[in-house]
Amino acid sequence: MKKSICILLAAGLMAGLSACSSSDDTLVSKTPFPAFSELDTQGNTVTSDIFADYDATIINFWNNGCGTCIEEMPELEAYYQDFKEQNINLIGVASDSGESDGQLETAREILAEKGVTYTNLSPDPDNELYQDFISQLAGYPTTYVVDSEGNIVGAPIIGNVKAQEDTLNARLEQAMGD
Repeated sequence: MKKSICILLAAGLMAGLSACSSSDDTLVSKTPFPAFSELDTQGNTVTSDIFADYDATIINFWNNGCGTCIEEMPELEAYYQDFKEQNINLIGVASDSGESDGQLETAREILAEKGVTYTNLSPDPDNELYQDFISQLAGYPTTYVVDSEGNIVGAPIIGNVKAQEDTLNARLEQAMGD
């Protein structure tokens, strides 16, 4: 009896492993990024429809009190400038800037001081993006790569992006289908 159970378990394990290896995109998540309509730090409306305009979009979540977030902004700006010609966008999300006028002004000052030109959302804490997604982030900075169909590609990149450039580039290649 024990031998039969072992054989069945082994067969099941082999079938499971072969099923895992047959998929080309096992690392590509098909989890959609949440639909949103939010104001950016300049008061312009930005929606999740923006993903369709680019082959890939890098989304970097940060907050006013995060030193690592602020420190990496010039590096993200350099990525933004470099990636434009490859039809890759970068969007910042100033996670706490929608909490008050003071927080928004602080975010604007930080962005100006760091020379940031890429769009930065100022999410409303009462909206679904904040309540269902941003409030669940484990830490800052947190960066996602999203494909043109609005799907999150891979796991979030936690911490400084430049220190994890190989991971970023691999996710971008996956998002773009290379």
